[in-house]
Amino acid sequence: MKVAAKEYELKTGEKVLIREGNESDSKALLDTVRQYVVTSRYLIVAPSELEQSVADEAKWIKELHLNPNSLLLLALHNGTVIGNLDLTGSEEEYDDQSGLITMGILPEYQSKGLGSILLREAVAWARRQHQLQVLCLQVERANTSAVRLYQKAGFQIEGAQANVAPDEQVDNSKSLIMSLNL
Repeated sequence: MKVAAKEYELKTGEKVLIREGNESDSKALLDTVRQYVVTSRYLIVAPSELEQSVADEAKWIKELHLNPNSLLLLALHNGTVIGNLDLTGSEEEYDDQSGLITMGILPEYQSKGLGSILLREAVAWARRQHQLQVLCLQVERANTSAVRLYQKAGFQIEGAQANVAPDEQVDNSKSLIMSLNL
């Protein structure tokens, strides 16, 4: 186990459990991702990514678990997965010493402090891990609450990138590339 399970209280007083994901979470995680992807104006996801099977998801979770530079955190409320953060680092010991962060939260749990909790746990783990030197992420410029969240956590804007998604899929034509030196 890379991270011990821990209970937190959201701004609303609701209790959530943050813990490392495992292969048995595959179906619940996939169901949650499918829910927040279809409701988000900001996530750029290819339709084929939503067609992933539970077995594919389990394989991906296992790969994250086996990689010492990667971490999957789940947020649960009353036993139901409501959000996740994955930090994917290189599997090679002296290769790229960066990790890529992606995060998603069900709409009804957004703006309650859950993103801050997940991000804080992931950054703390990466700092303790000692091999990763920088964390990176990509966020839609129009997703101002997410940009503020990342900046508050110490991430800096490194540049912008034109989106590859059709205009009707996203709110803005640019994504921001952000990084945090550990």
